[in-house]
Amino acid sequence: MPSFQVGLLTNLVDIEIWGPSKFKHLPSFARLPHLQRLRICDLSELESMDGSEPSGGQGESESFFPSLTFLTLSNCPNMQSWWRKSPIDDDKDDDKDRGASTMAFPCLYYLWIENCPLSSMPLYPSVEYKLILVNTSSRPLKHTIQMSDTTPSTSSLPLSKLKSFKVGNIHEELDYDMLNEFLQKMTSLEHLEIIELPQLASLPLCLQHLVQLKELEIKNCSGLRSLFPVFQHLTSLESLRIYDCTELELSADGIQIFQDYTSLRHLHLKNIPKCRHLPEWLQHLTNLKELNLVDLPNLTSLPDEMRGLTSLEELIILEVPQLEERCRKDIGADWHKIAHIPRIWVNGFWCKTYGRAVEYLCEFISRETGA
Repeated sequence: MPSFQVGLLTNLVDIEIWGPSKFKHLPSFARLPHLQRLRICDLSELESMDGSEPSGGQGESESFFPSLTFLTLSNCPNMQSWWRKSPIDDDKDDDKDRGASTMAFPCLYYLWIENCPLSSMPLYPSVEYKLILVNTSSRPLKHTIQMSDTTPSTSSLPLSKLKSFKVGNIHEELDYDMLNEFLQKMTSLEHLEIIELPQLASLPLCLQHLVQLKELEIKNCSGLRSLFPVFQHLTSLESLRIYDCTELELSADGIQIFQDYTSLRHLHLKNIPKCRHLPEWLQHLTNLKELNLVDLPNLTSLPDEMRGLTSLEELIILEVPQLEERCRKDIGADWHKIAHIPRIWVNGFWCKTYGRAVEYLCEFISRETGA
């Protein structure tokens, strides 16, 4: 689409461009005054979004995507830069990126970048609702965070109002220190999802200072070995989901943790081969309402402390072969430990139901499969 034609579309509010296509470059939509939502997906040959280098002048900054709040860039595997320019020279990445990074989205609220090796793009300090960075570069995030060095003290710090952050499979190694540095700036974070970061051996220390954090999800972090010593400080956490962490030991190793006021309501454990017994700290989760145990082949029994979880409303056990007989209704060796729970589902069968059994099962299957 020629750029002069884009200029005629001044009233556009929503633009979606989906592949397959052979676009290598797209015209600039930056001057469309009413554009609020932009989605670019499945353009396998796309290399850039804008044909001009940013100058960073005051007038240009003020007119750059003045109304854009939602931006999605997904499955564009050749898109390395927002701007059309020569390939990035690795020895001069910082200089080039900083030159291009004087531009920022003024009111972006939601940003999703997945499967795009985008290492140079406008910055996004105003994102508040959700930030998703999967299979992409961490450089724009790093430069966005570093904007705080030049932000006036009267302004909000970059990403300090962000509520939800999903990060994973970052092209440059995202090690413990770098992740910790990023997260400590996100002081309003309520939901955090970490996926496919094999170099992460323990939870970032700064999590204990994120007092508004309510949901933590960790997936496919093969190097993660322990949740401690950070986990015992997450007393505002309401939901914890841990999937596919092959080296994780759930035990607290004697660390004194938790009080009866813990707010954790939902605990999901899936494919944790080293889970041979449920952790001793489970007994302290007195407000726990939902417990999902999925694909734990080495879990042999349930602890006696299950009887003390009097707030537990739903127990789902799937692909835990050694528990199937032990949790058989009325006759299983572990049945007396869980008989007080209103809804119990073991390997495809409701052992005990109360209320919306079918609806709860559908919700569970949807969560586990991502449907």
